[in-house]
Amino acid sequence: MNAPKADDQRDAYFDQLYRDDADPWLVRQRWYEERKRALLLACLPQRRYRSAFEPGCGNGELTVELARRCNSVLAADMSPEALRLARQRLLDAGQDAHVSLAQHRLPQDWPRILPGADKFDLIVLSEIAYYLSPEELARVVEHSVASLAPGGSIVLCHWRAPFAQRIVSTVRVHAAFQDAAGLHRVLRHEESDFLLGIWSNDARSVAQREGFA
Repeated sequence: MNAPKADDQRDAYFDQLYRDDADPWLVRQRWYEERKRALLLACLPQRRYRSAFEPGCGNGELTVELARRCNSVLAADMSPEALRLARQRLLDAGQDAHVSLAQHRLPQDWPRILPGADKFDLIVLSEIAYYLSPEELARVVEHSVASLAPGGSIVLCHWRAPFAQRIVSTVRVHAAFQDAAGLHRVLRHEESDFLLGIWSNDARSVAQREGFA
């Protein structure tokens, strides 16, 4: 009998996690999580975005907030159970009309953007990239850069402490985007618990974009 593939094991782990507990990391209850979402949203360089992609959406708590700032959101997760919970959360919040949900694995299921089609002007990778192998992370960086519309934002937010399922460090995850050709870091927020960074293919600050700096 063949051993389970790493992707299959990862899928099964997350799906069982959400079957056992609809909020396994207490993202709806902890002030830490609420504050972290508020910081992420406050740091976005634009007031509103046209099209966002949020892989690893989990039970949809951040997705609801992104939907309030974006004309359309594609939220994805590898776990069918997480997607079911996210769909219900969006319905309960009245934010389901312009959010699409999809079952994706990273990096192989990254959305394909056809020639001439609009790219994402917001990509949010929150608490997901440290589960990827170095090779998978490199492909996600490539996909993110290729999928980003001019002037768009790539947001990374990740827990810093060690834990059993982590494959790469948060510092290494963020360094991979820092080293990517064509990206400029426009924000870095560092705390002992987490690291938040925003990159863009436009190096201008918010003030510069608005023409008064």
